Amino acid sequence: MSDVAPVYYVTGTIHSTESGAPTALMELAYRLAVDESPYVKNIRDHVVTLITPIVEVDGRDRMVDLFRWHMAHPNDTWPNLLYWGHYVAHDNNRDAMAMTLKLSQNVMNTFVGWKAQVLHDLHESGSFLYDNTVGDGPYNAWLDPLLTNEWQMLGWNNVQEMTRLGMPGVYTHGNFDTWSPGYLMFMAATHNGISRLYETFGNGGTAETVERTLSPDETARTWFRQNPPLPHVMWSLRNNNNYEQTGLLVSLSYFANNRQQFLQNFWEKSKRSIAKARTEGPAAYVLPADERRPGAQAELLRVMQKQHVEITRATAPFTVAVPTRRAARGAGSVERGAGSDSGRSALSAPRSALARSTETREFPAGSYIIRMDQPYSRIADALLDYQYWSPNDPQKTPYDDTGWTFPEGFAVATVRVTDPRVLDVPATPVTDTVRATGGVTGAGPVVAIDANGDVALATLRYKLKGADIQAAEEPFESGGKRFARGAFLVRNVAGADLDRALQTLGLRGTALASAPDVKTHAVRAARVAILHTWISTQTEGWWRQAFDAHEIPYDYISTQEIAKTPNLAAKYDVILFPPAGGSGQQIIDGLPMWRNPMPWKVTPETPNLTAFAQTDDIRPGLGWQGMANLQTFVQNGGVLVTSVNTADFATQYGLAQGVTMNHPRRGTVTGSLLRTRLVDDASPITYGVADGLAVYSDAGESFTVSNGRGGRGGRFAGLGGQRETGRGTADDPDVPQGRPTLDARNAAPTPERTEPWQGGTVTGDMLRNPTYLIPPDQRPRVALRFSEQRDLLASGLLDGGSDIAQRPAVVDVPVRKGHVVLFANNPVYRGETIGSYPLVLNAMLHWDNLNAGRKLDPR
Repeated sequence: MSDVAPVYYVTGTIHSTESGAPTALMELAYRLAVDESPYVKNIRDHVVTLITPIVEVDGRDRMVDLFRWHMAHPNDTWPNLLYWGHYVAHDNNRDAMAMTLKLSQNVMNTFVGWKAQVLHDLHESGSFLYDNTVGDGPYNAWLDPLLTNEWQMLGWNNVQEMTRLGMPGVYTHGNFDTWSPGYLMFMAATHNGISRLYETFGNGGTAETVERTLSPDETARTWFRQNPPLPHVMWSLRNNNNYEQTGLLVSLSYFANNRQQFLQNFWEKSKRSIAKARTEGPAAYVLPADERRPGAQAELLRVMQKQHVEITRATAPFTVAVPTRRAARGAGSVERGAGSDSGRSALSAPRSALARSTETREFPAGSYIIRMDQPYSRIADALLDYQYWSPNDPQKTPYDDTGWTFPEGFAVATVRVTDPRVLDVPATPVTDTVRATGGVTGAGPVVAIDANGDVALATLRYKLKGADIQAAEEPFESGGKRFARGAFLVRNVAGADLDRALQTLGLRGTALASAPDVKTHAVRAARVAILHTWISTQTEGWWRQAFDAHEIPYDYISTQEIAKTPNLAAKYDVILFPPAGGSGQQIIDGLPMWRNPMPWKVTPETPNLTAFAQTDDIRPGLGWQGMANLQTFVQNGGVLVTSVNTADFATQYGLAQGVTMNHPRRGTVTGSLLRTRLVDDASPITYGVADGLAVYSDAGESFTVSNGRGGRGGRFAGLGGQRETGRGTADDPDVPQGRPTLDARNAAPTPERTEPWQGGTVTGDMLRNPTYLIPPDQRPRVALRFSEQRDLLASGLLDGGSDIAQRPAVVDVPVRKGHVVLFANNPVYRGETIGSYPLVLNAMLHWDNLNAGRKLDPR
């Protein structure tokens, strides 16, 4: 062991506005290579130091361009760095779970390939150096305690040594909770290594020397920061580099001097990860071969493969003890076995947490088994298990998401097995990239493809541009098989070509002798645009990534282009407006128009900015002309899809009558998965979507629906909505005391009528004066609502939830010939919500038939 050199991997500038790491790390590399001082020579002789100075190289080039533009125009206001990587900005440091970005995959492969012991990522925000991996808790519950102890050792040594060297403002602890495994540095923590992260004092992306005044909170002396930062300082890139380099040298020296202990811990953590199956549990996770969404299952397994998780496949049917079926309520529930370590993670509802009875269950041959007796069992367990963040946790402000259970987010059945017999099941290792099997069986002129919510159905529509594809509006049986609403009926495609396409996409088709006798409508390849603002391009980047990954074509346009295009229908059938940042008024106004124009454009002065998104001035927003153009587009038959703040914008500014957005009190939900219920399975938006789907919610937004213009004031009858304070439940009338009970004819002075397919209300005032009563064919149509409160939380943090439970989550609002589709959730998020992608894709595929299956209230 004494002859083995540990590997210490340092990365910098994944966040492109944090400009110090590249120069600090290049200088460190030179020093480690040539410095002959005993201190550095000891490091060089006993530690292998890997360095990636810039993780997000495109963003670094763009940041340099902007800084040079700033230097060339010193008296002008310069634009923010709007695009870092091709898809996402700050969120590139939240991709260590789904591994959608190439930079994440590159760092992971480097760390695992070198069998490194440490991944140390450099960031900028703290003053002057914050070693935030020690954090304030709660720590991720799937980690080996040996790691959390190593954090303490390394962190406090940093504080001790740098304080001894006379450097103020070095501390650990702070407000970072180390719960989510989505950060780049967490790749080490979940793969038996040590994750570390510095926050040092930067100057907002510039290389200038700037006079800085710190707030009293930053300079206060606390128990964990006995030597706080100076309240006033002249700060330069050199200062930043000195702190980064000194901290790293101190860490490398400590690691060199204690290498045997850290290598022993690395071996012990790896050994305990393998022993986990029989000591801590679970023994394995099983993904059944009879999964109704094999494409989504394959995507989940490919995430596991990117995490270097070993997967096996059963060669014969097998039986093991599993929890009774009542423990699994959602489309992608993880069934948990008896005797599981429930103190470490909780089920989504108290009644399920108490369900410990088991049954013997047979799994078919071909089922996938992710065994926990493997080196990287902890990342598999962390992603496949449930998370529970207590509302009473001392950390009141989670740093990032609190729940991410991947089977729920992918809507894929997964069974958490504690029965050790699963380890004896005959199985073969899966060495190739997992793909769902597909192709055509049978013979006949019509090929039926079931609607199961797999994303590949949308990809197929765009690949088979000339095909005649109809969607069945009712379930049917044919050829001994049952097909759900929305099943594709494909004609006019050569058999070999269709079979090849289905094999490539992992879709299964059944050739029929004749078309079923059900009502159908055409599925056309919509012309799609993804709309962005110039305020923030962060969250919509995940939508673009998903569309590119699944080969679904789109145009990428800005709100400024909407304002310049009176006839949007000539170009597009569907406009997707993902969460965009900013209020509704900011979407319209844009940035303040004072001072100078701020270009984002490829020029000789800024050659590295994005050619796919350019403007002479980022300040103008949608404007009132853009609003008018967007309204005309919808009224003439277009579909506008909105999500979270853009849905709020659509309701505020009259694009979606009869709907308002509800914002729960702060802290109710933080980055969690919430359970939904299928309200209208005849809506094309829900084709293939199973009841109980868990959707991502950042803050617990929901809708109130009314059949009156404006949407406010009505109660959401029968679905847990608003009413005056008083006796009874949310659905009971408030009966004043002290007077005789009224009969049914007189009980409600202003009667309300509600139908489940509408979810709205018709009040007596509307009936007497119908000016503001929305016509039946234009009323909002609720597709999904949130579950009852007891079942609402699937994974993460939920404090209360009565102001979310049973409220609409996805609403389709007809607007003359077109539609506005509103999502209270973000259905396309960080590559972690494959299960809710079909809700968006269905709105596209059936854009000109969204009224299919609609039942109209004649009143």
